Amino acid sequence: MRVLAILAMVGGLAACAGPGGNSGGNFGSSLSPQTVSAPVRSAPTLKPTPSTQSLIGLDTYGLRDVFGTPEFQRNEKDAEVWRYAGEGCTLFVYLYQDESETLRTAFIEARAAAGGELPVDPCVAGVNRAHQLSAYRY
Repeated sequence: MRVLAILAMVGGLAACAGPGGNSGGNFGSSLSPQTVSAPVRSAPTLKPTPSTQSLIGLDTYGLRDVFGTPEFQRNEKDAEVWRYAGEGCTLFVYLYQDESETLRTAFIEARAAAGGELPVDPCVAGVNRAHQLSAYRY
């Protein structure tokens, strides 16, 4: 008797698992797989790149607003040198204390990764762009 009960249960389960089983409706058998795509993320609108000349005289707060935190900072008496990595360049910003003892940008230079001077404006643009995109986590 026990064997018959077990066989009846197994037969019932097999009928549910087969195609067209589940007399209450087909759960999932009539659904086709669908492709779900991630939302497209458009590039953020960036502020215009400041001119190199407009950076001269900026204090440390203004400079951080344009480029963010430097990757390297060297402190000297009455002066600091901040270094930023750009796209194929390194930007060096030299800050000196003014008469009110506020550090201000006095000079900017760009150097190639392999050494040698580069035009400053493209390096400023690259560092500024990287900073803005990182603010958007892009």
